[in-house]
This record gives sequence, structure tokens and C-alpha cells, in this order.
Amino acid sequence: MNEQTINSEPKYGLTFNWLNLFLGGAICYMMASGAFTDDWTFYIYLGIAVIIHELGHVIMGKSFGCTINEMQVFFLPFVSYRPKHLAADNSWKNIKWSLGTLPLGGVTVFKSRKSYSENYAGNASPYIEDKAAWQRMLISAAGVLFNIATFLILYVALPFVSAEWHGLLRPLAGLSLLLAVLNILPVYPLDGGAIVFAIYEMITGRKPSAKFTQACGWIGLVFIVLFFWVFPEWLDGIIDSVFRLFF
Repeated sequence: MNEQTINSEPKYGLTFNWLNLFLGGAICYMMASGAFTDDWTFYIYLGIAVIIHELGHVIMGKSFGCTINEMQVFFLPFVSYRPKHLAADNSWKNIKWSLGTLPLGGVTVFKSRKSYSENYAGNASPYIEDKAAWQRMLISAAGVLFNIATFLILYVALPFVSAEWHGLLRPLAGLSLLLAVLNILPVYPLDGGAIVFAIYEMITGRKPSAKFTQACGWIGLVFIVLFFWVFPEWLDGIIDSVFRLFF
């Protein structure tokens, strides 16, 4: 998932949020059933798949000149690290890295405009809003593409590795594919919804209104809550289908 936001004055170094740690831990413990297993290695594999996914957004965004404020793995972040701001805006050294306790994906936070009084020539703008629709579409799709690439590499490699490595790599391959399938759903704020908005802009020449985007975001959040918490059997069915199909 990718997101645009405006950050306040950043804090550098290592920071902790104990409230998020205990709150997210309690929610995670209650979720440890159905689609979410009490085998805690599941969360390690999911975390790795999310890191790969968000790195796709970061790398693609940086390739188009965007400045990334933060890469967050899981929600309700309890520990964060931001290097001392010593480099240009687009440097890797300026990205804040955060780890949360709620295992429902991650988010890449792009630098967003505080004012439209600034003028940039061509592709020089660090703000994601100034990028062409096709560039924003590729930035949104990059996480899914990175997960699919991870799955394909591991799926091809699995028949040739030892039984020990097969047992280690197989869950990562499955979860990488699952994360790609879930994120491509055309529901905003998932990547699929952002891709739909970008395609709409490419066709019509105009962006969806802010109110419409916000409304879609709330509807999407309700869908995600229903999908993961209220009716987890839907997610169970997708997981079972993915593993039966490929493994």
C-alpha cells in the first residue's frame, strides 16, 4: 500500500511508542486464529513479504524523483528510526523506517505538498502529486510486481533446493503471492484502487475529486476490516486456493 501525507518537523534517531506496542500486541493476540495463525513464524514471513512489497514502492518512487518520508512495516508502529538529515531530500539516508505490531500490511509515505506556490521544471519535483498519472500507476503497482517477482523466483527455485531450504522458502513464496493478490484488489487505499484512479486520470485527463477519493478510502477501510476481522473465512478461502493451486 502507498500513501501520500504531509509530515510535521521530523524527529531523528530511535523512537519508541509503548502504547502502540501493547495495543497492537493485544489486537494481534486476539487475531491469532483463523487466517492468522498461532504459529508466530507466520508473522516473520509476512513481515519479509511486506518489506519486499514496500521496497517496490520506495525504489519505483525514487526512480521517478519522489522523496520518501517513511517506510512502515505493519501498522501501529512501536519503533522507528530516522537517520540524521544530512543529505538531499531524495537520499535513502532521510527515510524513516518503522515497525508496527498490527500485521495487516505496510505503507510507504511520500513527501506531499504543503503549498502549490513552488514551481518545478519537468520531472524535478520531489512531490508525488506532481508526477504523471502513468508514473503514479507504476509506483502503486511496484509493490505487487516485487511480490510477484519474489514468488516466481522462489517457485522456480523450490524444486532444486534441499528439504530444509524448501521448508524455509515455501511459506515466503506463498505469502508473497498472497500479498500481491490482496493488494491488487480494486479497493482504495489498496494498491489496486490507486491504480484504478491513475488509469481513470490517464483516460479522462483529470484526477478524481478529493472528496470522492476520501469517501473511497473510508469504504475501503470498512471493506478491509470486514475482510480480515468480521469474515476471515473469505481470506482463509483465498489462502487455501493460492496454496492448492501452486503447492
